[in-house]
Amino acid sequence: MKKKLIYILLFVSLIINITLIYKFFYQGESVKLSSDGRTEIKMSKENRDFVMAEMRGFLESVQKINEGIAKNDPNPIASVGQQSGTCKVDVVPQGLVKSLPLGFKQMGFDTHELFDVMSKMAKEKYDRQQTQEKLNQLLNNCVACHKTYKITSE
Repeated sequence: MKKKLIYILLFVSLIINITLIYKFFYQGESVKLSSDGRTEIKMSKENRDFVMAEMRGFLESVQKINEGIAKNDPNPIASVGQQSGTCKVDVVPQGLVKSLPLGFKQMGFDTHELFDVMSKMAKEKYDRQQTQEKLNQLLNNCVACHKTYKITSE
């Protein structure tokens, strides 16, 4: 009888944990369809300011990559990992990740990783064509994100 009760409690605990993980890491908090057809993500003003500043940083990094490709110089590209790579994930404000839907998180993490990849390529074995292809992949993320999501503050 005790074993059966333990299994039932274990099963209930598992369901609760899966639900909490889904709620806090995958679903996002305040998401609704905007009047322009995009998914509206509501977050605090501070979190919105952080995301907007991060996107401006992405644009600055894209400019550096483009400059490096145009001049066939890997040096500007090598620095973008520090500015926009995955190291920036560690400075995310509390509660921000919770407020984002899964698709937004996936695009964001992929974008940070692409900056790291291009930086590493520039440092180790620079190839202009491959860097251009990665930049195009990154810009596809940017376009998809801006077509899909709209961020507003509460």
